[in-house]
Amino acid sequence: MTRKRKDKKIKWKSISLPKGLADDIQEIMDEFGYWPSLGAFVREAAIEKLKRERQTPGKIVE
Repeated sequence: MTRKRKDKKIKWKSISLPKGLADDIQEIMDEFGYWPSLGAFVREAAIEKLKRERQTPGKIVE
């Protein structure tokens, strides 16, 4: 879903992460060399989490 602001569609949102979490993610990114950016890592992690949650409605999956 996109909102309009002054006739412009907003396609992206900003989020904040604690610095420690971002640093931990960066270490994993450096170790594996797979993700091009912190945003790419977080986006992929969020998509995977959403898929797991949708498979078990009404139950939080960790």
